[in-house]
Amino acid sequence: MPLATRSTLAATVLAVPVLAEIAWPASFDAAGGHEFFAASQLVGWALLTSLVLGAPAAARTASPRGRRVVLAGCALQISFAAVYGATAFDGHPLEASFVLFMLGFIALLVGAMLWASRLRRKTGGRLAALGLLAVAVLGALAILVGSDPFHDVFLISSYAAWVVVGRGFDSLRSARTPRYGNSTATTSRRDESGTTDSASDTAAKPRAEIRATPRS
Repeated sequence: MPLATRSTLAATVLAVPVLAEIAWPASFDAAGGHEFFAASQLVGWALLTSLVLGAPAAARTASPRGRRVVLAGCALQISFAAVYGATAFDGHPLEASFVLFMLGFIALLVGAMLWASRLRRKTGGRLAALGLLAVAVLGALAILVGSDPFHDVFLISSYAAWVVVGRGFDSLRSARTPRYGNSTATTSRRDESGTTDSASDTAAKPRAEIRATPRS
């Protein structure tokens, strides 16, 4: 699966329950609504974890430390979803689980900014760096601004920014992929040229020997 497709799927899975809660707030006061939200968080952040793990080599080596902090943020979000879902069967999820939610976005803020600052220096890495920067800033705004609708707007925007990261990773991978077709053609031309030169040299040797032979 292309990384852009994976990031788009993850952003959609994460954003749908937030949009649904805006449209039908009463439905999310019941246990089913809470479980739907927890499941979407679990699946969405698992997809984003696989996105970060499957990043191109150029992205992984740009800032190993920043990437690890981003992975830690994803792990904290998955932990939040697990605790929230496990305690929401009675319609009253554990409020303390939101500490994991906030810590996850703080880790994403630090890790994504560090990763983006190194990744933008790589050839073809600017788009992914821009996406990571948007993930960091919009996620931080989502936890700093608690009033609606701004909280929901920043939250959904931070999820959407992952689509840019996925597209950037695909672009980076394409930029780093060698063009084997051109290389093969060039090699073939060189081989043909070498073969021709060798044949010419072989044909020239008898003529040189004839000239060098003294006449009796």
